Amino acid sequence: MAEVIQGVFPGGEGPDGALPGASAVAALNLGPVPGDTRGNLLLAEREIVAALAAEPSLRFVVLPELFTCGYSALETVYRYAEDAEGGESVRFFTALAREYGIYIAYGFPEGVPGSPAGVFDSSNLVGPEGVVATYRKRNLVRTTPEHFVFTPGTESQVVEAGGLRVSLAVCWDLGFPEMAREAALGGADLILIPAAWREPWGFQYDLSCAARALDSGVYVASANQLGVYPEADFATPGYVYGPDGMRLSISSDAANIGTVDPTASPRWRTRYGNTLVGGVGEEPLEIVS
Repeated sequence: MAEVIQGVFPGGEGPDGALPGASAVAALNLGPVPGDTRGNLLLAEREIVAALAAEPSLRFVVLPELFTCGYSALETVYRYAEDAEGGESVRFFTALAREYGIYIAYGFPEGVPGSPAGVFDSSNLVGPEGVVATYRKRNLVRTTPEHFVFTPGTESQVVEAGGLRVSLAVCWDLGFPEMAREAALGGADLILIPAAWREPWGFQYDLSCAARALDSGVYVASANQLGVYPEADFATPGYVYGPDGMRLSISSDAANIGTVDPTASPRWRTRYGNTLVGGVGEEPLEIVS
């Protein structure tokens, strides 16, 4: 596994530097093999175990978009579609989540196995208790066959998981500030975003992650597919971003860990008067320079 780079958002630490109630989050940028669901699940397991060894307090993991089958040859992904609550991947990741006491967000094609009708580009959040949330990508990109292959989703949600309020999105949803604002209005501390953001738009990917964190004052953790595929290259890793829009790890590495302080987002909004997401109050946020 690549070196894990870690960081903390400056502004929620106790006097001893601790973050009461904080959770470590890992963005694992990986290169799934197209069509090899079992192999991809085992790849995720290896990388999650390695991340836990590097950061034993790890609580959340996010993996790339369509990770179970790889973002490639989209016209054939229906072959790997599975039920959101009973498919191979959810059984595998739920068992892993129970073993290590963590929450895992991962991308997969949701639908009736083998049927090209009604397939969604989805993300599951699973934990020790099983499936916590399923999100269906709402904004399908038109520079690939996505809009021919997938049915767009219509809803988002904010759920309680691991002591945080968490929302999900997928890749191109990042391009729209309404996504993050909706999550923030629902009380989200953290948005987990599987992605497969191709080159030459890596700069826009990083920019969109930072912007969505900053404009709604939430933590964003996104993992991108990495590697060279027939359709495109994927070369820009995702990170964990604080509510100030800054990366919590500075690296070009495949694995990045940041710490989420659930008190930081409301204090950040209060300090800078983000009234669009309820940032009005008395308590200032002390910024550590």
